[in-house]
Parts: sequence; structure tokens; C-alpha cells
Amino acid sequence: MLLNKRLLSLFTIVALSSPLPLLAKQVNVAILATSDVHGRMLPWDYGTDKADLSGSYAQISTFVNQFREHHPNVILVDAGDIIQDNQIERFHDVKNHPAIEALNTMKYDIMVLGNHEFNFGMPVVDKIVAEFKGKTLAANIFYKDSGKAYLPATSIIEKDGVKIGFIGATTPFVPEYEDKTGYVKQMEFTMPIPEIQKQVEKLKQQHVDAIVLVTHMGVDNENNKPGTGVADVANQVPDIDVIIAGHNHQNISEKVINNVLITEPHRYGTVVSVVDLTFDLEKNKTSLVNKKAETQPVKSYAADPAIEKIYAPYHQQLREIANQVIGETDRDLVPQQMIHGIPAIYLEETGLTHLLNAVQLYYSGADVTSVLVDNKKAILNKGPITRKDIANNYQYTAGETSIFEVTGQDLKDYMEWSAAYFAQVQPGDKNYQYDPIRGASKYMTYDMFGGVKYTIDLTQPVGERIKNLTLLNGQAITADMKLKLGMNAYRYEMLVKKGGPLEGRRVEPTWDSRTAFGDEQGTIRNMTIKYITDVKKGKITDESNHNWQVNGIKP
Repeated sequence: MLLNKRLLSLFTIVALSSPLPLLAKQVNVAILATSDVHGRMLPWDYGTDKADLSGSYAQISTFVNQFREHHPNVILVDAGDIIQDNQIERFHDVKNHPAIEALNTMKYDIMVLGNHEFNFGMPVVDKIVAEFKGKTLAANIFYKDSGKAYLPATSIIEKDGVKIGFIGATTPFVPEYEDKTGYVKQMEFTMPIPEIQKQVEKLKQQHVDAIVLVTHMGVDNENNKPGTGVADVANQVPDIDVIIAGHNHQNISEKVINNVLITEPHRYGTVVSVVDLTFDLEKNKTSLVNKKAETQPVKSYAADPAIEKIYAPYHQQLREIANQVIGETDRDLVPQQMIHGIPAIYLEETGLTHLLNAVQLYYSGADVTSVLVDNKKAILNKGPITRKDIANNYQYTAGETSIFEVTGQDLKDYMEWSAAYFAQVQPGDKNYQYDPIRGASKYMTYDMFGGVKYTIDLTQPVGERIKNLTLLNGQAITADMKLKLGMNAYRYEMLVKKGGPLEGRRVEPTWDSRTAFGDEQGTIRNMTIKYITDVKKGKITDESNHNWQVNGIKP
């Protein structure tokens, strides 16, 4: 497709709105930024073995190529988490890593390491850094034994007489993420702000015209630790002009803190952050007179054949893996009928929801678990079970199980919130429906629970729908009972945030599957595959016992 007309006019608008002094030369420099693409090389989901046009490096490449046709001064940067997820981690040992080959083909200028680059050990990190033809930057990573910097902290790129200084930084939490692997025990990840301040001063001494921080850190502080989010960076280092953020998977077009422009290009290659810098060049002075940012989606762009060619052999391998048979079921595990537009899987315990909760209960040792089936066309029929069947029915790629110690009241409040996904059924109703606001959201917010028995009565108002809540042994769950709740950490954060049903009741997890089993093997998808192959020896049947059901909706 043609490049977005609004984007093409962005630089022109800035020029018209910024009158120049007589004889001054105006120069526009564009920084295009990506982050947290996580193995999305082509528009394909290798878990479900289906096309996914929402984003990929191949589509980004087409976007960048078209952008460069209209703008001569372009700098391309990536803020990390490149070589993990969507099955690309299978190829970290190949001679030329396909992701780095793609970045080189696209002519990336700057790369910053994300925490997931360290998931496979320092030899892999060394390898991708050596293969990358641009500059890999890190101001806060050092060798412990010598104290020497692992990578250059900065790079200066000149475009049309304008010198832009780039600083790279990575989340200091990498050693905690890799605590059990020991992969970075010889490295030191320092707090970023002091290192960034040092590099800013050095760049100023080199008379750069703008300073840009590219960092694998989000806007907010990580784990509430001061100095680990770019909002704190902006407040403490105001001489930075632009921050390219990452890590938190947020789509932030433009945010200004302390006159520092911040942008974050979401995740999975869905958008590119386009930063427009406008400079006045006079005889003895260059001034940054305007800065602007916008995230641009790439879902409408075709894949670049050059990137498709690089990934073609890996694409074929991953499709074959997705279709590997891991077991079989002797009966259908998901009833296919729709009841007034609502899938039956949401109205009673099924073989599939029982299986997903059984997996979590088995590996976590939780008392109660919850699961989301974010696919209203979930299906697992009698016969062979493949890897892609698991991914198709549990669609959250990174979903894990974390244990939180809660009370019976916490659990009931969570369950009431979940049950409020449905609208109340009125006498004589024949038009059953979801809550109009939550049902219209692209995110499913209805969870189903394991380890307990309960009924949801939709004839009752919100907050009064969970009935007969007990453990599987029949013991009633009381308000002050202590329970180990196994659930996805992302959902937990939704519950405890401001306005959530558990606001003000946050606790830290006591266990999580990705720490216990590794980032990949600790996902619910991979635990389910392991459960089927190792625990059930490839034989699955419908073990649901009608432990829960929704009342009030009549066929």
C-alpha cells in the first residue's frame, strides 16, 4: 500500500508551523523505532499455524522501504526482545541468526538488548552482537571481573549536517530474570540513570545536536523500584531530547515528561514509532526546534519478499512442528452448540477447561486455578491432538501460572467480577447477552475456575451471582479462608489495579511457572503439551465433572 498520507504530511506540517529565521536551513530527521517484536518475522503465528497480519518484521520492512522513498534522513532503531517467542528461539544456534539477518537487510542502525536476548546464555548474545552490522548499545552492562563495559554506550549518527547522539540501556532486572539459569552471573547490570547521566555529559562535550535514549525499559518503574522506568529517567536527565521505550508492551504514540519526548512501539511488530526531529541550521549553530512522535500500524502492509526469503526455511520447519501430534482424545472435549449466541464452553465445565485447569493444578500445587479461553470458536474433537490445537484453544502466547496467597473473600470477589461479563437475565428475557461494555472489548475478561465447585446465577445482580462455592471435597469457602490461587499474572494485575475488584489487595506471587520451568516451558501452552505427553501418556478423555455451570440462560 502507499504510505499513510497523514504520515507523509507530518514533516510538511511541522515546517509550516515553525517559521525559520532568514537564511536558516531546515533539516528533518526521522527516527523509526521498533521494540518487543518477539520473533514475529513473518505475518504468521507458529503456535496456531495461522496467518496473523497484525505485525511482523516483514511488514515493517515494507513500511520502512516506502518511508525512505520520501524521506532522505532516516535512522532505524530497535529496543530489544528480538530473538525470543513465536518459536524463533529454536534457531538461536544457527550460523546466521535469521532475525539479525533480517535487521541487517533492513539496514537497522541501532540495536539495544532486551531481557529476553539473555534467555539462551551469553554465547548467544555475543553471537548476535557480532552478526549485527549496526551498533549494539548498552550503557549499563559491564563485566563483573574487570568492570569493563560489555558494549559501547553511545553512537553518533550524522544526517545532513545534524549530529544525533544515541545512548542504549537495558532493564537492570535481567539478573533477576536469569537467576535460576546463571546465564549472566559474570555480568553486572547497573542502575541505568547514573550511567545515562554520564553518557549525556560525554555526548554534550562532542557537540551533538540532539540526544536520544533507546532503552528496553517501560515508562513506569519496574516492580515499583525507583529509577527503572523512563518517566524517572526523563525527570532526572532532562537533557535527553527523545526516549524510545520498550519492555512494557505499550502503544505510546507520544508522551512528554519534563520536556522529554517519549514513544513506545507496542509489541509483536504491530506498529513503528515515527519520531520527527526538525532542526534549524544557521552559520554557527544548529537548534532542535520541533520534535514529534506517532506510532503507525503496519497491519495493512504486505510482507517484504526479501524478509520472506530469509525466513522461508524456518517458516517451513515451524509449520511442521505446529502440526506434530502429541496425543489423542477419545471424545470431543468442546461442545459446539451456541446458546443464544453464547458458546457452550462458557456456560459449563467442559473437557477442555477441565484439562487447562488440571494442568495448572498439577504443576503449581495451587488450591484453585483460573483459565481464560479467548476463542469463541474453541474446538478439540475426538482424534489426534496436535501442538497447534493447544495454541488455538489457549491463545495467550506468554500465559503462565503464578500463585498468589488470597482469602476466600478475594476469590469470591474475583469470581463475581468474572461473572459480571454477562448481562443480568430479566424475567421473560429471550435476548441473552454479554455486558455491553466488557462484551464489546477486544479483550476477553471472563475466566473459568478449577479446583472448586460453583454456580453462576445470571438472574441475580452483579456481585451476587456466585452460589454454592466450595472446594472439590465439598468444604465451603469462607471469607477468611487462606487459599493458593493459581492464575495468569497479567490478569492478576488487572484485578489489583485502581478500579479493579481487588484494588488495594496486591500481594507478590509465591511461585510462577516460568521461573520454575523456564520462559518457554513454563507457559500454559507448553505445560499442557508436557502434561498430555508425560502425565497422561498421550491419552486424553473428558474428565469434567460438572463442577460448575451458568444458570439463567435457557436453550
